[in-house]
Amino acid sequence: MKLRFKFESVECVAEIYESVAPRTAEAIKRALPIVAIANRWGDEIYFETEIDCTERENSREIVELGDVAYWIPGRALCLFFGKTPISDEFIRPASAVNVIGKLLCEPSKLKGVGEGEKVLVEEVK
Repeated sequence: MKLRFKFESVECVAEIYESVAPRTAEAIKRALPIVAIANRWGDEIYFETEIDCTERENSREIVELGDVAYWIPGRALCLFFGKTPISDEFIRPASAVNVIGKLLCEPSKLKGVGEGEKVLVEEVK
């Protein structure tokens, strides 16, 4: 499955690996389309959703550049395009996230997304 993230300032597509985190991917699919407000935490964009998934799948405390993840405590989708405030030589989310896919755009493209921008998440058919 591919998802399009349409922010006010930029658009990006991500590949979602349904076989890696099938329950998370299914919960995301059921919640689409998603309209939310972007938050920034260093070079991470996250936004609260109505996604209902409490199962840890492919859960990690260190992520890679361009990873797309679901953060269970915040019911949030997360896009990692650089380091967070708690990163060292690794990119670290606030707590473990279910890594569910990868950005297909250049991750640095998201640097221009501002706090409070609206985002629409929809499946690419």
